[in-house]
Amino acid sequence: MHYHQYAPADLLRNLVRYYWSLDGRQFSTSRLNILSFGDRHPRLIFQDTDCFEPIIHDETGEEMPLCYLKGVRTRPTEVFMHGAFSHFGVSFYPHAITTFFGMGADELTNQMPDINMVYRCNLAERLRNRTHLVRVAVLDSFLLEKMAKASLDSTVQSIIHKKGGVGDMEMLASSLRISERQLQRRFKKQVGIPLKRYERISRFELALTRLAAADYSELTSIAFELGYTDQSHFIKEFQEFAGMTPYNFVRNKSVGAESSSFLYTG
Repeated sequence: MHYHQYAPADLLRNLVRYYWSLDGRQFSTSRLNILSFGDRHPRLIFQDTDCFEPIIHDETGEEMPLCYLKGVRTRPTEVFMHGAFSHFGVSFYPHAITTFFGMGADELTNQMPDINMVYRCNLAERLRNRTHLVRVAVLDSFLLEKMAKASLDSTVQSIIHKKGGVGDMEMLASSLRISERQLQRRFKKQVGIPLKRYERISRFELALTRLAAADYSELTSIAFELGYTDQSHFIKEFQEFAGMTPYNFVRNKSVGAESSSFLYTG
């Protein structure tokens, strides 16, 4: 299995984290599960179904679209594949969906629609039968065109790129010279979830990073390091966003990952 990240054009760097490709061209397992946990970063995903197996939604049993968007996630979901696969995608910053596609981000929260249901375009056809590097160029061009016609909310963008977390919300609103209510409303419209939940998912993602290189004996120290009141609070919140306990996450080592999505053999 091969995973690679590609940098976007400089003008896109405040909206696009990176492009990525994930190829399992020699994969022989009968089933590969993709568990997507709580995730504050929306994605665009293109799957090469001309030569490889499609992604199948676990609940409906239906094939996922050739090219689809994946909004901010507040709960875990599962899809799966059989055999070899090749995927290419975009990892966005949370406020990018509104900027690029002109829709309220909350319309996409916990959703995975065909991109043509959101924005009529021929993007999927432009990505078919291309190398990953050519796909980077195609998406750079596509997104730069969309950005040129959009207006950015600089207040929300400053929160997204703020290092060290949001901190005290009242003080943040005051520093931005808006009311706390205005801050909450603008953030939810641009990102799709309330600011407090965004902060909780951000902390959960830090926990995933710590646990990926830890063992279960370090659970208590990780919980306190990340500011949870106690270990039970940590476990409860982890289960909310991952659908499994920290112990099970550590025990069931994945065979691959992309952001807050983890691949496991069936």
